Amino acid sequence: MTRQTWAIAVMAVLASSQLFAIDIITRKSDGKKVSGAISEMTKDEITLKKPAGEPEKVQSNDVAAIEFDGGGPELRLGYTDENVGRNDKAIERYTKAKADAKSPSEFLKAEFDYVIARANGRAALADPARQAAAITQLQAVQKAHPDHFRYYESVSVLGQVQLAMGNFDDARTTFDILAKSPFNDNKMLARIAKGRSYVEQKEMDKAAAEFEAAAAMATDAPADQARKYEAMLGQARALISQSKFEDALKIVELVTDKGPAEESSLQAEAYVLQGNSLMALGRTKEAALAYLHVDLLYPKENVMHAEALYHLGKAWKLVQLTDRSAVAEAKLVQLYPNSTWRKKLAAPGE
Repeated sequence: MTRQTWAIAVMAVLASSQLFAIDIITRKSDGKKVSGAISEMTKDEITLKKPAGEPEKVQSNDVAAIEFDGGGPELRLGYTDENVGRNDKAIERYTKAKADAKSPSEFLKAEFDYVIARANGRAALADPARQAAAITQLQAVQKAHPDHFRYYESVSVLGQVQLAMGNFDDARTTFDILAKSPFNDNKMLARIAKGRSYVEQKEMDKAAAEFEAAAAMATDAPADQARKYEAMLGQARALISQSKFEDALKIVELVTDKGPAEESSLQAEAYVLQGNSLMALGRTKEAALAYLHVDLLYPKENVMHAEALYHLGKAWKLVQLTDRSAVAEAKLVQLYPNSTWRKKLAAPGE
């Protein structure tokens, strides 16, 4: 092979690499990376075209992380910020990444819109003033890009915001859409969320039916097992609302002991419910330690963190640790100034 032929061959390989191996997906199921050029996308799966061989498909609920060609560093940093609860910083980065992108694919354009709406939705969960706008934005992106792999994830966030806003009928309608997903963990999540809406409305029989049905759907898959523990937390919430604190505590402690440690939202809620049960039983020091778990280990879970800080301030005060109480309350004011828990600090009788 002549030098010129070698150079042409090298350039061909590089061109092929640049053409095909551009989008990278990390799968939840095995942690492996799959690379190629995204050629098709639906609600249910992504198809990656490769330089050689058959295209590879990844189910939408198996995407742990994704790197889009042309997304740029701001998009990657935005993912990181959102993953640790810095939603507003993530929105800033996503918006810049969208503005900086050169000739983005339709898939990438939709990704920008979805992650901006998702971060706004997550931020709104701890800020009632942002909830109406977040709902509008989430609904708009779903209508504009109905065949994106983040569709069902977005539906879940939308339902959560509607639930937080007290729009229970709207939330249940949204979760009915999620229940149409082909993935069992999404179907379970839809039933759990509907159960939570019934707890809020004191319809305990309906709530119990949803939680029991969700738990019964679980397979041995890790995602299903996580949702099974989430259904158990729903049952604990229902018991707490009925003042059955000892029964609730038994369930919650099973979740903290046996539930998947990597599921931070699950664990954060479990420790808040543990604290709530212990407080009601007069075990204030133990309750403070439960809330402290959330503050120290799961601060990225904004909704649970705000609630934990509120109760932590009250618990420390009851055990005469006023300095610690002041620190917890100051952190609540600083991090979640518009949350319902911040507003309760100044409410009469609270």
